[in-house]
This record gives sequence, C-alpha cells and structure tokens, in this order.
Amino acid sequence: MPVITCPDCGQEVSTLASACPHCGRPSPSGFAPIAASAAAPQAEETLWRGTPSWRVLVGKVAIMIVTVILLPVATSFAAGRATDIEMQGRISKIGLWITVIALVLQLIAFLIAMMKLRSTLYTITNQRILIEQGMLSKSVAEIDLRYIDDSQFFQTFTDRLLGIGNVTLVSSDKALPVTMLHGIQDPRGVREIIRARAYQVSQRQVFTRAT
Repeated sequence: MPVITCPDCGQEVSTLASACPHCGRPSPSGFAPIAASAAAPQAEETLWRGTPSWRVLVGKVAIMIVTVILLPVATSFAAGRATDIEMQGRISKIGLWITVIALVLQLIAFLIAMMKLRSTLYTITNQRILIEQGMLSKSVAEIDLRYIDDSQFFQTFTDRLLGIGNVTLVSSDKALPVTMLHGIQDPRGVREIIRARAYQVSQRQVFTRAT
C-alpha cells in the first residue's frame, strides 16, 4: 500500500486514508505527489544530432585556388625574366611540377579532413551528450548532462559569415572536464539546447537508457 508523509506530524499515512490517523489532518493523499512517481525513470530522447559542417574546409579550398592561380603566375614571371630560352623552359617545367605536387598534397589533406568530419557525430539527448569519432576504428565518449557546469559558444568573424562555430562544455566529469563541439551549424542554438536541458536535469533525475 503506498504511503506518504503527513506535513503536520511527519508520520507515514496511507494514500487511501481520508485523514491522518495521528493528527487528524484531512485528505493526506493531497499532501504531495507520491515519491515513486516523482522518481519515475525518464526515457531517453534525441534532441539534436549533427556533424562538423563542411564549411570549416572553406579555408583549405581557398588555399588550393590560390595555389592554382599564384604558382603559375609566379612561374611565368620568373621565366619571363630569364634571358635564355632553354632556362625559360626549365623554369616553366619546374613551376608546373611544383604546382601539381602542391595541389595533390592539398587535395589529399582536404579529403582526409573531409573524412574526419564525416566520421564525427555529435548527439544530444535529454540525458547526455555523445561524441562518436573515428574513420577506421570507432570511439564513443559521453557526458552526462547532470555533470555539465557551464557551456559557451565561440565564432570568429569568418565563422559568423559561414554560420558555424564551436560549443565548449565544462563539466565535473573527470574523463571529459572540457569538451568542444567543433564547427557545428547554429552553435548558439545548440548551446541553448544543452544549457536548458542541463538545467532541467540538475536535480539528479533517474534515467533509463537504451545503451
């Protein structure tokens, strides 16, 4: 039989009783919600999921474009200053090879960076934040929202133009005291989701998790 505590005398009273048998206070079932209901486990729901935006690679694309334009121009200028035709040909050939090699290296770096972005997944639920990373092997780290003490977002001028930014989380989790969600879209909105949910679960609610 479920019981509650009488607010007047502090004795346990059945929720079926019409009045407290100890002090006579009426309707003890209306004193407070049953403790078991208040502590009911909360099912886990996904609030937001995303990866770092491809826009963080805009700088690498710009460098490749500059390489394709600048190196041939510089090579042409150097070849034009050479008085010997044979030397001009050598300079042009060397400049072409340098341009191709530089472009290939930058393209490889771009593809690796893109794969890292695509293999990183951020998930925010009503209970925790999951960070999944790895191109070949996979690792998953999590931060319980009950342990988050502070959250901040930061955007450079370029980030503001691109609509991306970083969200930094400070928590009492010993494994992940400071964590950053890199290059995500709408960082202010994501930070507000985390802040609002962390505040709601600050009472150390009981959770039910699938994994």
